[in-house]
Amino acid sequence: MKGMMNLLERAGLVRREGEGLESDAAPASEDLGVAAHAVAQAPSGSSDSGAPLANDGPVADVSGLSLAQIYASAGVAAASYPAERLLRLLDGLKAMDEGTRRQAIAAMDAADDTWTIADPLHDASLKVAAIEAHAATLRAGVTQAEQDTQMALAAVQQRQDTSVAEIKRQITELEGLLARELARGAQESAAHAAALQSRREAALRELEGLMRTVGEFRALVSQFKSAGAV
Repeated sequence: MKGMMNLLERAGLVRREGEGLESDAAPASEDLGVAAHAVAQAPSGSSDSGAPLANDGPVADVSGLSLAQIYASAGVAAASYPAERLLRLLDGLKAMDEGTRRQAIAAMDAADDTWTIADPLHDASLKVAAIEAHAATLRAGVTQAEQDTQMALAAVQQRQDTSVAEIKRQITELEGLLARELARGAQESAAHAAALQSRREAALRELEGLMRTVGEFRALVSQFKSAGAV
């Protein structure tokens, strides 16, 4: 197995650091969705377990919290060999075939007494539980928001229906009031016009009588003046 490690080191796939071995590849995403995949796909300790070692693409975190905040909120303690480190190692060995990659992981595990494959797998399990709990909280929050929104919309609709009904009632009342006011105005106008006409007719009759009297008096004066009595 030491020969395998020397071969990996000469190929530039791994490098020795102190007593352990680490991948020389660039860090991959530390998204917990990939860590969860590692839990399901990583070896259980034997090279013939049949479970493939693979690294899926990262899953975007759309929550308001970072993964670190989610882990801290769930009380996930820092691991001596975190799952993300194993993911980076898998990414650095992705050029190998499946069997060689398994042997390389097993060799690195055996060569470094500070960690075992169980460490990152346990860390990944804790992080999976943390993010699933956070996801459940997000879903519950959305469900509650939907319920609250439905209640708010129902209240708005009820208030609107009540207001519209009241406004329509007031409009109907005002239309009735308008009709009554128009009718009363018409009646009063007609009454004033009739009163004026009656006064005109009465004044005309009175004037006619007065003019007759004036005519009679003038005729009388004219009669006596012509007779020489005045």
